[in-house]
Amino acid sequence: MAKAKQKLDYRQMPAAVAIRSGCKVGWKYYRTEAEAKAAAVIARHNAKIDASQGYDFGYCSPGSVSLVREGEFAGLYEVCTS
Repeated sequence: MAKAKQKLDYRQMPAAVAIRSGCKVGWKYYRTEAEAKAAAVIARHNAKIDASQGYDFGYCSPGSVSLVREGEFAGLYEVCTS
């Protein structure tokens, strides 16, 4: 008998002003801290699903928020995503 597939309840991330992707995680950029914090809640939810499936995020922490102080994305809030 075939094993039933688990329904994965991924949530849609809010639109970001910029996006970067890496080997294990990605980053989305938002103009306001409030937007970033709302996106971070969703990112943590989705990361829990990925972790339950055995995904390794390396040293990164999906759902973390930081203000970018220099470079191309300076002044934007960065949210780590899975």
